[in-house]
Amino acid sequence: MLLTSLLCLSSVAAAISPQLNADFSLARRQDSSLSLAASSQSIFLPWTSSFSRSSSTPPSIRGSIFGRLQTFLVDTSTTHVIVTASLVPDIKLTTQNPAGWEYLASKETLLIGRFATLDITFYSTTRNTRAVSRVSVLVATKAFKCPGYDESVDHGICPASKLRVKGTPRLNNVYLGVGFGRDDAGSDASLSTASHNAFLNVISINGANASSLRTGYTVSSRGVQLGLTPNNTAGAVWTPLRKLADPDPRAWALPQVSFTIDNSSEPVQAEALIDTSVTQMYIPSVPQVFLPNVAVNSAVQHVKAGTKLTFAFPDFKSGVAGYDFVVGDGGFPSQPSAVVPVDDRTTSFVNLGRNFLFGFEMLYDAVGGRFGLICARCV
Repeated sequence: MLLTSLLCLSSVAAAISPQLNADFSLARRQDSSLSLAASSQSIFLPWTSSFSRSSSTPPSIRGSIFGRLQTFLVDTSTTHVIVTASLVPDIKLTTQNPAGWEYLASKETLLIGRFATLDITFYSTTRNTRAVSRVSVLVATKAFKCPGYDESVDHGICPASKLRVKGTPRLNNVYLGVGFGRDDAGSDASLSTASHNAFLNVISINGANASSLRTGYTVSSRGVQLGLTPNNTAGAVWTPLRKLADPDPRAWALPQVSFTIDNSSEPVQAEALIDTSVTQMYIPSVPQVFLPNVAVNSAVQHVKAGTKLTFAFPDFKSGVAGYDFVVGDGGFPSQPSAVVPVDDRTTSFVNLGRNFLFGFEMLYDAVGGRFGLICARCV
């Protein structure tokens, strides 16, 4: 069942009372940074096809680069626009373009190329309704099949022991990483995350300067809204975000979430990612919490069907939104394709997956430093 308020979770909330960090008090923010009264510009970018519960491919929107029509795969788990050189033959790269790379974990592929600042056009329902973003793009010229690539030590080089295939990148679509609170793609230049997010660098809408656009966006099962306004944020509940060390004022951390397993009275606090690139949910296991799980194909572990998971944003004491479900319940609209336990002793992190958006619309306010939710299937 999806819920608009954690007041509905009285039996859970009464037993759980983690303290809310003072930095997460929305009342401590200045009202002037939160008001959307002067924000009137926005544009809706519909998905190119029905939002999928099972596809391994992220949802996509339409647009163009150098006037050439492109399909943009929208991934909220990464940041940076990636395009293969074959899709943008008009651009000429030189050693003056900063070198960079990106590892696509789902494809076990390391892409290497150079950054170039390009104008990207996004289309609404027709090509006459459009937004233009000016952003640095990684133009990939080499690709390496590199299973086991370690971003913390390999730094854009596939070790010989891991290299399987070397060749030319064959991405048929533009990879549009629009996440926030995510690490930057590798580069030998100093590149801030927000400055490489195409959704945060809109310069015009329908030919008019984006002077009245509130930098931010919404993502739902219908598509994307660029630019926050009073209308497209109506009904939203908000939780403030922690400012990152990045000097860019639009760089904020991921939102906080608290969760419990079955009827546990000991919640786990974690960062939350709504990831459009996957339909699974990934949830921390040991040492934070014990998750009943079963082996699938004698290798992959999945949380056992019948396990109850309950989530609260940002926690159970001062939460603004939340939901609970039973793993394997086919009637639950946001049921992930699988719930995968992750044994990561360095961080506490929940990837809620794409199916979360069948119940909620997510909002990111890059000016006010807020994460928002609008309930689409609440009771």
